[in-house]
Amino acid sequence: MSRLYFISMSEAVSTYLADKLAEYKVLVAPLERAHKEIDLSHRFLMAKLETEICERIPALALLAEILDFSIIDLLVAQDRSEFVREAMVESGLTSEEVLRQLRSLGPPPAHEDLALLGLGA
Repeated sequence: MSRLYFISMSEAVSTYLADKLAEYKVLVAPLERAHKEIDLSHRFLMAKLETEICERIPALALLAEILDFSIIDLLVAQDRSEFVREAMVESGLTSEEVLRQLRSLGPPPAHEDLALLGLGA
């Protein structure tokens, strides 16, 4: 076989692969756009829900601010008390320090709110 045959075969393979890559890019582009739109919608929904929850349950908003976590993450956690304990460990705060900060940042949370938050006061 001549060297020219291998060169033309190589060019044919390269052309074929380039065509397949272009085809893939055309087919995947709408999927990537849809994924971005879904992700954006998800973030908007989370922000909306968190805002509404913060307005209704200020103690939860303060706790999320103090321990730097998402309220939605807390709500979907299998064990919310454990979630709060882990957040306290990660923040390096004790439950007494969290309670003190809660009380200093806003009106005293109701006993039921503290129990709901996993602080069991």
